[in-house]
Amino acid sequence: MPSGQATLGWQTARAAAGRATRRALQRLRGEQNIDRLVAEGLQLGRETFIARGVYLDPGFPWLITIDDQAGLSPGVIVLVHDASMHRHMGYTRLGAVVIGKRVFVGAGAIILPSTRIGDDSIIGAGAVVRGFVPPGSLMVGNPAKPVSDVETAADWHREALSDAPVWPHEGWIVGRGITDARKREQRDALAGGVSGYLKATPPSADDGASEEQREDAAGVFS
Repeated sequence: MPSGQATLGWQTARAAAGRATRRALQRLRGEQNIDRLVAEGLQLGRETFIARGVYLDPGFPWLITIDDQAGLSPGVIVLVHDASMHRHMGYTRLGAVVIGKRVFVGAGAIILPSTRIGDDSIIGAGAVVRGFVPPGSLMVGNPAKPVSDVETAADWHREALSDAPVWPHEGWIVGRGITDARKREQRDALAGGVSGYLKATPPSADDGASEEQREDAAGVFS
């Protein structure tokens, strides 16, 4: 067999073994198999990010759409059914959820049935969202309410960049070569409630980092 074919076969086998290992780890952690949900109808766009610990309603995954470049942080729950009135009425309510392009959903947020989140919106950590969210909205709280538009919030952060500590991506996050000295430097720079910024550069899929490290790194930029 030509060496090129042998190498390709080995890479294919390694990728298959990696997928099997990830599925086994997902089961051990109680995590969902996203590939299975997609096979059952979950609609995922391009370059979406779904962190570990996200819960997508497994009973009706075909009613969930997550569009291009959207990111769901750890602990996010997306529900498309509501059984609260089942014992009273004999019916369960269903409602589709659409998460638009480039939407960021913060850790622990809950997206309820019949919700449509417009493109470029940000959902704050712990928010509980139901209904229509206009594009470009920054939503926080329970129930979630708009507190700003995303572009205004971005302008505030751009101004803050001028006085804040800023680090490059390479060498300053897990899986990308951060050293103990740099960890101490970040801790010292952010002491007392100061905020800093990390320049976003998409992590490579073949950088020698473990699968968990790459997922953690990707979560920084989702």
